[in-house]
Amino acid sequence: MMGKLAIRQLREHPVLNFASEELQAVSESYAEESAATSKQWIIGTWSDCERHLSAVPFDPAAAKPVWPWQREAEGDQEHAEYTYPDDAYVILRGEDVIILAGHNERAALYAVYAYCKEEFQLEWIYPGEAAVHVSRQAYSLEREQACKADRSAIQIPSMRRRGFVYENLKDEPYLLAVVDWLAKNRINELFMTFMLWEELGSALAPELAKRGIALTLGGHSMTFFMPELMEKKQLDYSDLSWQPGVIAGIVQYCGKVPQLARLSLWPEDAAIADNEAEKKRFLSGYIRFTERIKEALGAAGIEIEVEHIAYNAGLSWDMLELLDGVEASDRSDVLFAYWGRDYSKQWSYKDSRAEDARAVRALKRWTKTAAEKNRNMCVFEYYSDHFMLSPLFPALPGRIYDDMALFKQLGIDSIVNLVVPGSGAGDGYSWKWAQGYNSYLFARCAWDDRDEAALEDYWQYAPASERAFLRAAVDRMGCKLARLTQYNFPLFPARVVDVKQLAAPVSEAGAISAELIELEAEVQSMLVRLRDGTGTGLEPFMMYFNHLSATLEELSREWADKGEHG
Repeated sequence: MMGKLAIRQLREHPVLNFASEELQAVSESYAEESAATSKQWIIGTWSDCERHLSAVPFDPAAAKPVWPWQREAEGDQEHAEYTYPDDAYVILRGEDVIILAGHNERAALYAVYAYCKEEFQLEWIYPGEAAVHVSRQAYSLEREQACKADRSAIQIPSMRRRGFVYENLKDEPYLLAVVDWLAKNRINELFMTFMLWEELGSALAPELAKRGIALTLGGHSMTFFMPELMEKKQLDYSDLSWQPGVIAGIVQYCGKVPQLARLSLWPEDAAIADNEAEKKRFLSGYIRFTERIKEALGAAGIEIEVEHIAYNAGLSWDMLELLDGVEASDRSDVLFAYWGRDYSKQWSYKDSRAEDARAVRALKRWTKTAAEKNRNMCVFEYYSDHFMLSPLFPALPGRIYDDMALFKQLGIDSIVNLVVPGSGAGDGYSWKWAQGYNSYLFARCAWDDRDEAALEDYWQYAPASERAFLRAAVDRMGCKLARLTQYNFPLFPARVVDVKQLAAPVSEAGAISAELIELEAEVQSMLVRLRDGTGTGLEPFMMYFNHLSATLEELSREWADKGEHG
Protein backbone atom coordinates (compact mmCIF):
# COMPACT_ATOMS: atom_id res chain seq x y z
CA MET A 1 0.00 0.00 0.00
CA MET A 2 1.26 3.45 -0.88
CA GLY A 3 2.07 5.80 2.00
CA LYS A 4 0.77 9.31 2.55
CA LEU A 5 1.17 11.61 -0.41
CA ALA A 6 2.64 15.07 -0.07
CA ILE A 7 -0.57 16.92 -0.93
CA ARG A 8 -0.73 20.70 -0.73
CA GLN A 9 -4.28 21.98 -0.78
CA LEU A 10 -4.30 25.67 -1.65
CA ARG A 11 -7.48 26.57 0.23
CA GLU A 12 -9.94 25.05 2.67
CA HIS A 13 -13.20 24.13 0.94
CA PRO A 14 -15.46 21.05 1.30
CA VAL A 15 -14.97 19.96 -2.32
CA LEU A 16 -11.22 20.62 -2.29
CA ASN A 17 -10.96 18.74 1.01
CA PHE A 18 -12.72 15.79 -0.57
CA ALA A 19 -10.51 16.02 -3.66
CA SER A 20 -7.42 15.66 -1.46
CA GLU A 21 -8.98 12.71 0.37
CA GLU A 22 -9.85 11.01 -2.91
CA LEU A 23 -6.37 11.45 -4.34
CA GLN A 24 -4.91 9.80 -1.25
CA ALA A 25 -7.53 7.03 -1.15
CA VAL A 26 -7.26 6.08 -4.82
CA SER A 27 -3.47 6.16 -4.64
CA GLU A 28 -3.49 3.87 -1.61
CA SER A 29 -5.81 1.44 -3.39
CA TYR A 30 -4.13 1.28 -6.78
CA ALA A 31 -0.50 2.41 -6.55
CA GLU A 32 2.24 -0.19 -6.38
CA GLU A 33 3.85 -0.72 -2.98
CA SER A 34 7.16 0.45 -4.41
CA ALA A 35 5.66 3.69 -5.74
CA ALA A 36 7.08 5.91 -3.01
CA THR A 37 7.86 9.33 -4.47
CA SER A 38 9.21 12.72 -3.51
CA LYS A 39 6.67 14.50 -5.69
CA GLN A 40 4.25 17.06 -4.36
CA TRP A 41 0.60 17.23 -5.49
CA ILE A 42 -1.07 20.64 -5.46
CA ILE A 43 -4.88 20.89 -5.55
CA GLY A 44 -6.94 24.04 -6.03
CA THR A 45 -8.84 26.25 -8.40
CA TRP A 46 -7.21 28.38 -11.07
CA SER A 47 -7.67 31.51 -8.98
CA ASP A 48 -6.08 29.68 -6.04
CA CYS A 49 -3.04 28.92 -8.20
CA GLU A 50 -2.73 32.54 -9.28
CA ARG A 51 -3.04 33.72 -5.69
CA HIS A 52 -0.75 31.24 -3.94
CA LEU A 53 1.77 30.07 -6.54
CA SER A 54 4.29 32.53 -7.91
CA ALA A 55 5.42 30.89 -11.15
CA VAL A 56 4.68 28.10 -13.59
CA PRO A 57 7.75 25.98 -14.38
CA PHE A 58 6.07 24.01 -17.16
CA ASP A 59 6.81 26.19 -20.20
CA PRO A 60 10.44 27.34 -20.28
CA ALA A 61 9.90 28.85 -23.75
CA ALA A 62 7.30 31.31 -22.50
CA ALA A 63 8.36 34.97 -22.43
CA LYS A 64 6.99 35.23 -18.91
CA PRO A 65 5.38 32.74 -16.55
CA VAL A 66 1.74 32.21 -17.49
CA TRP A 67 -0.90 29.69 -16.59
CA PRO A 68 -2.42 27.65 -19.43
CA TRP A 69 -5.85 29.17 -18.89
CA GLN A 70 -4.37 32.64 -19.44
CA ARG A 71 -2.86 31.83 -22.82
CA GLU A 72 -6.04 32.30 -24.82
CA ALA A 73 -6.00 36.02 -24.06
CA GLU A 74 -2.22 36.45 -24.03
CA GLY A 75 -1.54 38.81 -26.98
CA ASP A 76 -4.54 37.37 -28.83
CA GLN A 77 -7.34 39.87 -29.29
CA GLU A 78 -9.45 37.33 -31.16
CA HIS A 79 -9.78 35.25 -27.98
CA ALA A 80 -9.59 38.10 -25.49
CA GLU A 81 -13.23 37.67 -24.50
CA TYR A 82 -13.05 33.88 -24.23
CA THR A 83 -14.32 32.47 -20.94
CA TYR A 84 -13.72 28.85 -20.01
CA PRO A 85 -16.73 26.86 -18.81
CA ASP A 86 -16.98 26.32 -15.05
CA ASP A 87 -15.97 22.66 -15.17
CA ALA A 88 -12.78 23.08 -17.22
CA TYR A 89 -9.66 21.67 -15.58
CA VAL A 90 -6.01 20.99 -16.25
CA ILE A 91 -3.26 18.63 -15.06
CA LEU A 92 0.20 20.22 -14.99
CA ARG A 93 3.19 17.91 -14.52
CA GLY A 94 6.60 19.10 -13.45
CA GLU A 95 9.67 17.18 -12.47
CA ASP A 96 8.78 17.13 -8.79
CA VAL A 97 5.29 18.65 -8.68
CA ILE A 98 1.87 17.89 -10.15
CA ILE A 99 -0.83 20.57 -10.13
CA LEU A 100 -4.45 19.44 -10.32
CA ALA A 101 -6.45 22.60 -10.91
CA GLY A 102 -9.98 23.43 -12.00
CA HIS A 103 -11.90 26.51 -13.01
CA ASN A 104 -14.05 25.85 -9.92
CA GLU A 105 -13.77 23.47 -6.97
CA ARG A 106 -15.75 20.70 -8.64
CA ALA A 107 -13.45 20.91 -11.65
CA ALA A 108 -10.46 20.48 -9.34
CA LEU A 109 -12.04 17.21 -8.20
CA TYR A 110 -12.43 16.24 -11.86
CA ALA A 111 -8.71 16.93 -12.32
CA VAL A 112 -7.95 14.55 -9.43
CA TYR A 113 -10.02 11.78 -10.97
CA ALA A 114 -8.57 12.42 -14.42
CA TYR A 115 -5.07 12.18 -12.98
CA CYS A 116 -5.93 8.91 -11.20
CA LYS A 117 -7.43 7.45 -14.37
CA GLU A 118 -4.29 8.23 -16.32
CA GLU A 119 -1.76 7.41 -13.62
CA PHE A 120 -3.31 4.13 -12.48
CA GLN A 121 -5.08 3.21 -15.76
CA LEU A 122 -8.59 3.20 -14.27
CA GLU A 123 -12.14 3.68 -15.45
CA TRP A 124 -15.21 3.69 -13.20
CA ILE A 125 -17.70 1.96 -15.49
CA TYR A 126 -20.61 0.98 -13.22
CA PRO A 127 -21.87 2.57 -9.98
CA GLY A 128 -20.90 0.53 -6.95
CA GLU A 129 -18.39 -1.63 -8.80
CA ALA A 130 -14.62 -1.53 -8.50
CA ALA A 131 -12.70 0.48 -11.07
CA VAL A 132 -11.68 -1.34 -14.24
CA HIS A 133 -7.99 -1.46 -15.10
CA VAL A 134 -7.64 -0.07 -18.60
CA SER A 135 -4.65 -1.63 -20.34
CA ARG A 136 -2.61 0.80 -22.42
CA GLN A 137 -1.71 -2.15 -24.64
CA ALA A 138 -5.30 -2.16 -25.88
CA TYR A 139 -5.03 1.42 -27.10
CA SER A 140 -4.57 2.25 -30.72
CA LEU A 141 -1.51 4.34 -31.69
CA GLU A 142 -3.81 7.27 -32.43
CA ARG A 143 -5.36 7.01 -28.95
CA GLU A 144 -1.98 6.85 -27.23
CA GLN A 145 -0.71 9.88 -29.13
CA ALA A 146 -3.90 11.80 -28.31
CA CYS A 147 -3.47 11.01 -24.61
CA LYS A 148 0.10 12.29 -24.64
CA ALA A 149 -0.84 15.44 -26.55
CA ASP A 150 -3.68 16.24 -24.14
CA ARG A 151 -1.76 15.85 -20.87
CA SER A 152 -1.13 19.55 -20.40
CA ALA A 153 -4.17 20.75 -22.32
CA ILE A 154 -7.19 22.25 -20.61
CA GLN A 155 -10.06 19.76 -20.61
CA ILE A 156 -13.36 21.38 -21.55
CA PRO A 157 -16.82 19.78 -21.47
CA SER A 158 -18.78 19.68 -24.68
CA MET A 159 -21.99 20.06 -22.66
CA ARG A 160 -22.04 22.70 -19.93
CA ARG A 161 -24.92 20.98 -18.10
CA ARG A 162 -24.64 17.20 -17.80
CA GLY A 163 -27.27 15.53 -15.66
CA PHE A 164 -28.91 12.26 -14.73
CA VAL A 165 -32.62 12.16 -13.86
CA TYR A 166 -34.12 9.73 -11.33
CA GLU A 167 -37.85 10.19 -10.91
CA ASN A 168 -38.79 7.00 -9.11
CA LEU A 169 -36.04 4.89 -7.57
CA LYS A 170 -36.28 4.41 -3.81
CA ASP A 171 -32.93 2.69 -3.51
CA GLU A 172 -30.65 4.61 -1.15
CA PRO A 173 -27.54 2.37 -1.42
CA TYR A 174 -27.65 2.42 -5.20
CA LEU A 175 -28.22 6.18 -5.46
CA LEU A 176 -25.33 6.80 -3.06
CA ALA A 177 -23.17 4.72 -5.39
CA VAL A 178 -24.57 6.71 -8.32
CA VAL A 179 -23.54 10.04 -6.75
CA ASP A 180 -19.99 8.71 -6.37
CA TRP A 181 -20.06 7.50 -9.99
CA LEU A 182 -21.40 10.83 -11.26
CA ALA A 183 -18.42 12.74 -9.91
CA LYS A 184 -15.90 10.19 -11.15
CA ASN A 185 -17.43 10.48 -14.62
CA ARG A 186 -17.59 14.31 -14.59
CA ILE A 187 -21.39 14.62 -14.39
CA ASN A 188 -22.41 17.82 -12.64
CA GLU A 189 -26.13 17.40 -11.89
CA LEU A 190 -28.51 15.03 -10.10
CA PHE A 191 -32.20 15.57 -10.91
CA MET A 192 -35.07 14.00 -9.01
CA THR A 193 -38.65 14.54 -7.90
CA PHE A 194 -39.56 16.27 -4.65
CA MET A 195 -41.09 13.00 -3.44
CA LEU A 196 -37.86 11.08 -3.94
CA TRP A 197 -35.77 13.85 -2.39
CA GLU A 198 -38.07 13.97 0.63
CA GLU A 199 -37.33 10.29 1.21
CA LEU A 200 -33.61 10.15 0.37
CA GLY A 201 -32.37 13.74 0.53
CA SER A 202 -30.90 13.52 4.01
CA ALA A 203 -28.59 10.71 2.87
CA LEU A 204 -27.74 12.19 -0.53
CA ALA A 205 -27.24 15.85 0.40
CA PRO A 206 -23.85 15.54 2.15
CA GLU A 207 -22.51 13.34 -0.66
CA LEU A 208 -23.59 15.87 -3.28
CA ALA A 209 -22.12 18.75 -1.27
CA LYS A 210 -18.62 17.34 -0.93
CA ARG A 211 -18.51 16.64 -4.67
CA GLY A 212 -20.02 19.97 -5.72
CA ILE A 213 -22.77 18.26 -7.72
CA ALA A 214 -25.75 20.48 -8.47
CA LEU A 215 -29.24 19.36 -7.48
CA THR A 216 -32.34 19.87 -9.59
CA LEU A 217 -35.75 19.15 -8.08
CA GLY A 218 -39.06 18.89 -9.89
CA GLY A 219 -40.28 16.53 -12.54
CA HIS A 220 -43.87 15.37 -12.19
CA SER A 221 -44.07 16.63 -8.60
CA MET A 222 -47.13 18.86 -8.49
CA THR A 223 -48.97 16.28 -6.37
CA PHE A 224 -46.31 16.82 -3.67
CA PHE A 225 -47.60 20.38 -3.23
CA MET A 226 -51.21 19.65 -4.27
CA PRO A 227 -52.34 16.23 -3.00
CA GLU A 228 -55.82 16.99 -4.32
CA LEU A 229 -54.37 16.90 -7.83
CA MET A 230 -54.52 13.11 -7.63
CA GLU A 231 -58.16 13.46 -8.67
CA LYS A 232 -57.28 15.47 -11.79
CA LYS A 233 -55.57 14.45 -14.99
CA GLN A 234 -54.10 17.87 -15.66
CA LEU A 235 -54.03 21.28 -14.00
CA ASP A 236 -55.56 24.41 -15.46
CA TYR A 237 -52.63 26.82 -15.44
CA SER A 238 -54.82 29.67 -16.65
CA ASP A 239 -56.68 29.50 -13.30
CA LEU A 240 -54.82 31.80 -10.91
CA SER A 241 -56.91 30.98 -7.85
CA TRP A 242 -54.80 28.03 -6.66
CA GLN A 243 -51.36 29.32 -7.64
CA PRO A 244 -50.33 31.74 -4.81
CA GLY A 245 -50.69 29.11 -2.10
CA VAL A 246 -48.90 26.44 -4.12
CA ILE A 247 -46.08 28.79 -5.08
CA ALA A 248 -45.65 29.81 -1.43
CA GLY A 249 -45.29 26.13 -0.50
CA ILE A 250 -42.73 25.59 -3.26
CA VAL A 251 -40.67 28.58 -2.13
CA GLN A 252 -40.79 27.51 1.51
CA TYR A 253 -39.59 24.00 0.65
CA CYS A 254 -36.84 25.15 -1.73
CA GLY A 255 -35.49 27.47 0.95
CA LYS A 256 -34.71 24.42 3.11
CA VAL A 257 -32.65 22.59 0.44
CA PRO A 258 -29.09 23.96 0.55
CA GLN A 259 -27.86 21.97 -2.46
CA LEU A 260 -30.63 23.17 -4.77
CA ALA A 261 -29.45 24.80 -8.00
CA ARG A 262 -32.50 24.49 -10.24
CA LEU A 263 -36.27 24.00 -10.14
CA SER A 264 -37.79 22.09 -13.05
CA LEU A 265 -41.42 21.48 -12.16
CA TRP A 266 -43.56 19.87 -14.85
CA PRO A 267 -47.27 19.41 -15.61
CA GLU A 268 -48.80 16.01 -15.06
CA ASP A 269 -47.84 13.18 -17.42
CA ALA A 270 -51.10 13.37 -19.34
CA ALA A 271 -52.31 14.99 -22.55
CA ILE A 272 -54.23 18.23 -22.34
CA ALA A 273 -57.93 18.46 -23.17
CA ASP A 274 -58.67 17.99 -26.85
CA ASN A 275 -60.14 21.38 -27.63
CA GLU A 276 -58.67 24.36 -29.41
CA ALA A 277 -59.09 26.81 -26.53
CA GLU A 278 -57.15 24.56 -24.14
CA LYS A 279 -54.41 23.89 -26.69
CA LYS A 280 -53.78 27.59 -27.16
CA ARG A 281 -53.79 28.56 -23.50
CA PHE A 282 -52.15 25.58 -21.77
CA LEU A 283 -48.50 26.15 -22.60
CA SER A 284 -48.76 29.92 -22.12
CA GLY A 285 -50.39 29.45 -18.71
CA TYR A 286 -47.83 26.88 -17.61
CA ILE A 287 -44.87 29.03 -18.71
CA ARG A 288 -46.30 32.01 -16.82
CA PHE A 289 -46.65 29.75 -13.75
CA THR A 290 -42.91 28.96 -13.82
CA GLU A 291 -42.17 32.68 -14.16
CA ARG A 292 -44.25 33.41 -11.06
CA ILE A 293 -42.25 30.78 -9.18
CA LYS A 294 -39.02 32.46 -10.32
CA GLU A 295 -40.27 35.83 -9.12
CA ALA A 296 -41.34 34.44 -5.75
CA LEU A 297 -38.03 32.66 -5.23
CA GLY A 298 -36.13 35.85 -6.03
CA ALA A 299 -38.30 37.85 -3.62
CA ALA A 300 -37.42 35.31 -0.90
CA GLY A 301 -33.71 35.68 -1.66
CA ILE A 302 -33.44 32.19 -3.19
CA GLU A 303 -31.30 32.51 -6.30
CA ILE A 304 -31.79 29.31 -8.27
CA GLU A 305 -32.53 28.62 -11.92
CA VAL A 306 -36.09 27.84 -12.99
CA GLU A 307 -37.05 26.07 -16.20
CA HIS A 308 -40.23 24.91 -17.88
CA ILE A 309 -40.56 21.73 -19.89
CA ALA A 310 -41.74 21.34 -23.47
CA TYR A 311 -42.94 17.73 -23.45
CA ASN A 312 -45.44 15.80 -25.54
CA ALA A 313 -47.21 14.16 -22.62
CA GLY A 314 -49.71 11.62 -23.87
CA LEU A 315 -48.31 12.37 -27.37
CA SER A 316 -49.82 15.86 -27.20
CA TRP A 317 -47.96 18.00 -29.73
CA ASP A 318 -49.52 21.13 -28.26
CA MET A 319 -47.45 20.57 -25.10
CA LEU A 320 -44.21 20.17 -27.08
CA GLU A 321 -44.32 22.68 -29.93
CA LEU A 322 -43.94 26.43 -29.59
CA LEU A 323 -47.15 27.39 -31.36
CA ASP A 324 -47.76 30.72 -33.04
CA GLY A 325 -49.23 33.06 -30.46
CA VAL A 326 -47.43 31.40 -27.51
CA GLU A 327 -44.90 33.82 -26.05
CA ALA A 328 -41.64 32.19 -24.96
CA SER A 329 -40.25 33.15 -21.58
CA ASP A 330 -37.47 35.64 -20.93
CA ARG A 331 -37.16 34.43 -17.31
CA SER A 332 -37.55 30.63 -17.39
CA ASP A 333 -35.14 28.31 -19.18
CA VAL A 334 -36.34 25.55 -21.54
CA LEU A 335 -36.16 21.77 -21.10
CA PHE A 336 -37.09 19.98 -24.36
CA ALA A 337 -38.33 16.41 -23.87
CA TYR A 338 -39.63 14.59 -26.93
CA TRP A 339 -41.08 11.17 -26.11
CA GLY A 340 -41.46 8.47 -28.76
CA ARG A 341 -38.36 8.67 -30.94
CA ASP A 342 -37.32 5.90 -33.28
CA TYR A 343 -33.86 5.31 -31.82
CA SER A 344 -32.76 3.14 -34.71
CA LYS A 345 -32.32 6.18 -36.96
CA GLN A 346 -30.36 9.39 -36.85
CA TRP A 347 -32.53 12.29 -35.76
CA SER A 348 -33.00 14.99 -38.39
CA TYR A 349 -35.79 17.03 -39.86
CA LYS A 350 -35.05 15.74 -43.37
CA ASP A 351 -34.57 11.98 -43.12
CA SER A 352 -36.51 10.98 -39.99
CA ARG A 353 -40.03 9.57 -39.95
CA ALA A 354 -42.76 12.20 -39.88
CA GLU A 355 -43.14 12.39 -36.08
CA ASP A 356 -39.41 12.60 -35.43
CA ALA A 357 -38.90 15.21 -38.15
CA ARG A 358 -41.70 17.27 -36.63
CA ALA A 359 -40.07 17.01 -33.22
CA VAL A 360 -36.65 18.12 -34.43
CA ARG A 361 -38.26 21.12 -36.13
CA ALA A 362 -39.84 21.96 -32.76
CA LEU A 363 -36.43 21.56 -31.11
CA LYS A 364 -34.84 23.96 -33.56
CA ARG A 365 -37.56 26.55 -33.03
CA TRP A 366 -37.29 26.35 -29.24
CA THR A 367 -33.51 26.59 -29.47
CA LYS A 368 -33.66 29.67 -31.68
CA THR A 369 -36.25 31.36 -29.47
CA ALA A 370 -34.39 30.54 -26.25
CA ALA A 371 -31.25 32.14 -27.69
CA GLU A 372 -33.21 35.25 -28.65
CA LYS A 373 -34.61 35.45 -25.12
CA ASN A 374 -31.17 34.82 -23.61
CA ARG A 375 -32.41 31.65 -21.90
CA ASN A 376 -30.67 28.32 -21.51
CA MET A 377 -31.84 25.37 -23.61
CA CYS A 378 -31.50 21.79 -22.39
CA VAL A 379 -32.40 18.51 -24.11
CA PHE A 380 -33.98 15.75 -22.04
CA GLU A 381 -33.05 12.32 -23.39
CA TYR A 382 -34.11 8.74 -22.64
CA TYR A 383 -30.94 6.71 -23.22
CA SER A 384 -31.33 4.87 -19.90
CA ASP A 385 -35.13 4.69 -19.73
CA HIS A 386 -36.48 1.16 -19.38
CA PHE A 387 -40.01 2.33 -20.15
CA MET A 388 -39.22 4.13 -23.40
CA LEU A 389 -36.70 1.49 -24.51
CA SER A 390 -38.44 -1.41 -22.70
CA PRO A 391 -36.86 -4.53 -21.12
CA LEU A 392 -35.65 -5.35 -24.65
CA PHE A 393 -33.08 -2.69 -23.84
CA PRO A 394 -30.71 -1.66 -26.66
CA ALA A 395 -27.16 -0.38 -26.54
CA LEU A 396 -27.12 3.00 -28.33
CA PRO A 397 -23.48 4.09 -28.75
CA GLY A 398 -23.85 5.45 -32.28
CA ARG A 399 -27.11 7.20 -31.53
CA ILE A 400 -25.72 8.97 -28.46
CA TYR A 401 -22.73 10.30 -30.38
CA ASP A 402 -24.86 11.33 -33.38
CA ASP A 403 -27.28 13.15 -31.09
CA MET A 404 -24.57 15.04 -29.25
CA ALA A 405 -23.13 16.18 -32.57
CA LEU A 406 -26.57 17.41 -33.65
CA PHE A 407 -27.20 19.27 -30.40
CA LYS A 408 -23.78 20.88 -30.54
CA GLN A 409 -24.44 21.94 -34.15
CA LEU A 410 -27.68 23.59 -33.00
CA GLY A 411 -25.82 25.48 -30.28
CA ILE A 412 -27.24 23.42 -27.41
CA ASP A 413 -24.82 22.90 -24.53
CA SER A 414 -27.03 21.20 -21.93
CA ILE A 415 -28.40 17.67 -21.75
CA VAL A 416 -29.86 15.35 -19.12
CA ASN A 417 -30.43 11.60 -19.33
CA LEU A 418 -33.45 9.87 -17.77
CA VAL A 419 -32.96 6.62 -15.84
CA VAL A 420 -36.18 4.63 -15.43
CA PRO A 421 -35.91 1.24 -13.68
CA GLY A 422 -36.94 -1.91 -15.48
CA SER A 423 -39.97 -3.64 -14.01
CA GLY A 424 -41.41 -7.13 -14.26
CA ALA A 425 -38.24 -8.62 -15.76
CA GLY A 426 -37.63 -11.09 -12.92
CA ASP A 427 -34.45 -12.00 -11.08
CA GLY A 428 -32.65 -13.07 -14.24
CA TYR A 429 -32.09 -9.51 -15.43
CA SER A 430 -30.26 -6.49 -14.03
CA TRP A 431 -31.70 -3.28 -15.45
CA LYS A 432 -29.00 -1.32 -13.60
CA TRP A 433 -26.30 -3.18 -15.47
CA ALA A 434 -28.12 -3.13 -18.83
CA GLN A 435 -28.47 0.66 -18.92
CA GLY A 436 -24.92 1.21 -17.72
CA TYR A 437 -23.37 1.03 -21.20
CA ASN A 438 -25.49 3.91 -22.48
CA SER A 439 -25.00 5.89 -19.25
CA TYR A 440 -21.20 5.55 -19.34
CA LEU A 441 -21.01 6.58 -23.00
CA PHE A 442 -23.37 9.49 -22.35
CA ALA A 443 -21.01 10.76 -19.65
CA ARG A 444 -17.97 10.40 -21.89
CA CYS A 445 -19.65 11.96 -24.91
CA ALA A 446 -20.77 14.98 -22.87
CA TRP A 447 -17.05 15.82 -22.64
CA ASP A 448 -16.54 15.27 -26.36
CA ASP A 449 -14.31 12.27 -25.68
CA ARG A 450 -13.57 10.42 -28.90
CA ASP A 451 -16.14 7.69 -29.47
CA GLU A 452 -13.57 4.99 -30.15
CA ALA A 453 -11.59 5.91 -27.03
CA ALA A 454 -14.68 5.67 -24.83
CA LEU A 455 -15.70 2.36 -26.41
CA GLU A 456 -12.22 0.90 -25.97
CA ASP A 457 -12.32 1.85 -22.31
CA TYR A 458 -15.78 0.41 -21.70
CA TRP A 459 -15.03 -2.89 -23.38
CA GLN A 460 -12.06 -3.59 -21.20
CA TYR A 461 -14.79 -4.31 -18.65
CA ALA A 462 -15.36 -7.57 -20.56
CA PRO A 463 -13.00 -10.59 -20.40
CA ALA A 464 -10.19 -10.19 -22.91
CA SER A 465 -10.83 -13.55 -24.54
CA GLU A 466 -14.41 -12.58 -25.47
CA ARG A 467 -14.08 -8.81 -25.80
CA ALA A 468 -14.21 -8.50 -29.58
CA PHE A 469 -17.16 -10.88 -29.87
CA LEU A 470 -19.14 -9.24 -27.07
CA ARG A 471 -18.63 -5.75 -28.40
CA ALA A 472 -19.82 -6.74 -31.87
CA ALA A 473 -22.74 -8.74 -30.44
CA VAL A 474 -24.02 -6.05 -28.06
CA ASP A 475 -23.79 -3.28 -30.63
CA ARG A 476 -25.31 -5.38 -33.42
CA MET A 477 -28.20 -6.38 -31.16
CA GLY A 478 -28.54 -2.78 -30.02
CA CYS A 479 -29.09 -1.60 -33.58
CA LYS A 480 -31.80 -4.22 -34.11
CA LEU A 481 -33.49 -3.84 -30.73
CA ALA A 482 -33.63 -0.06 -31.24
CA ARG A 483 -35.93 -0.64 -34.23
CA LEU A 484 -38.68 -1.66 -31.80
CA THR A 485 -38.91 1.92 -30.53
CA GLN A 486 -40.57 2.92 -33.82
CA TYR A 487 -43.72 1.22 -32.51
CA ASN A 488 -44.00 3.30 -29.33
CA PHE A 489 -46.01 5.94 -31.19
CA PRO A 490 -48.57 3.69 -32.93
CA LEU A 491 -49.00 1.40 -29.88
CA PHE A 492 -49.07 4.18 -27.24
CA PRO A 493 -49.47 3.87 -24.29
CA ALA A 494 -48.37 0.28 -24.84
CA ARG A 495 -45.04 -0.87 -26.25
CA VAL A 496 -43.98 -3.98 -28.14
CA VAL A 497 -43.51 -5.79 -24.81
CA ASP A 498 -47.12 -4.96 -23.80
CA VAL A 499 -48.94 -7.14 -26.32
CA LYS A 500 -51.26 -8.52 -23.62
CA GLN A 501 -52.58 -5.01 -22.98
CA LEU A 502 -53.69 -4.54 -26.59
CA ALA A 503 -57.33 -5.39 -27.03
CA ALA A 504 -57.88 -3.92 -30.50
CA PRO A 505 -56.31 -5.24 -33.73
CA VAL A 506 -52.86 -3.85 -34.50
CA SER A 507 -51.99 -3.15 -38.13
CA GLU A 508 -48.27 -3.41 -37.32
CA ALA A 509 -48.61 -6.92 -35.84
CA GLY A 510 -47.11 -8.67 -38.87
CA ALA A 511 -44.09 -6.38 -39.03
CA ILE A 512 -43.51 -6.62 -35.27
CA SER A 513 -43.76 -10.41 -35.35
CA ALA A 514 -41.18 -10.59 -38.14
CA GLU A 515 -38.82 -8.28 -36.22
CA LEU A 516 -39.11 -10.44 -33.10
CA ILE A 517 -38.45 -13.67 -34.97
CA GLU A 518 -35.31 -12.19 -36.51
CA LEU A 519 -34.13 -10.95 -33.13
CA GLU A 520 -34.80 -14.28 -31.45
CA ALA A 521 -32.69 -16.15 -34.01
CA GLU A 522 -29.89 -13.60 -33.62
CA VAL A 523 -29.83 -13.94 -29.83
CA GLN A 524 -29.84 -17.74 -30.01
CA SER A 525 -26.76 -17.75 -32.22
CA MET A 526 -25.00 -15.40 -29.80
CA LEU A 527 -25.86 -17.59 -26.82
CA VAL A 528 -24.42 -20.66 -28.53
CA ARG A 529 -21.16 -18.80 -28.93
CA LEU A 530 -21.24 -17.34 -25.41
CA ARG A 531 -21.80 -20.72 -23.73
CA ASP A 532 -18.47 -21.84 -25.11
CA GLY A 533 -16.78 -18.64 -23.93
CA THR A 534 -14.00 -18.42 -21.39
CA GLY A 535 -12.76 -15.86 -18.89
CA THR A 536 -14.16 -14.32 -15.74
CA GLY A 537 -16.63 -11.49 -16.17
CA LEU A 538 -18.99 -13.15 -18.65
CA GLU A 539 -21.84 -13.45 -16.13
CA PRO A 540 -23.57 -10.09 -16.68
CA PHE A 541 -23.45 -10.54 -20.45
CA MET A 542 -24.85 -14.07 -20.17
CA MET A 543 -27.63 -12.77 -17.93
CA TYR A 544 -28.46 -10.02 -20.42
CA PHE A 545 -28.62 -12.32 -23.46
CA ASN A 546 -30.51 -15.04 -21.58
CA HIS A 547 -33.07 -12.42 -20.58
CA LEU A 548 -33.38 -11.23 -24.18
CA SER A 549 -33.81 -14.81 -25.37
CA ALA A 550 -36.59 -15.65 -22.90
CA THR A 551 -38.39 -12.34 -23.49
CA LEU A 552 -38.20 -12.58 -27.28
CA GLU A 553 -39.38 -16.19 -27.29
CA GLU A 554 -42.49 -15.31 -25.30
CA LEU A 555 -43.23 -12.15 -27.27
CA SER A 556 -42.76 -13.89 -30.62
CA ARG A 557 -45.51 -16.36 -29.72
CA GLU A 558 -47.83 -13.65 -28.44
CA TRP A 559 -47.38 -11.37 -31.45
CA ALA A 560 -47.77 -14.27 -33.90
CA ASP A 561 -51.06 -15.06 -32.19
CA LYS A 562 -52.04 -11.41 -32.31
CA GLY A 563 -51.40 -11.31 -36.04
CA GLU A 564 -53.49 -14.40 -36.66
CA HIS A 565 -56.45 -13.45 -34.50
CA GLY A 566 -56.31 -9.67 -34.51
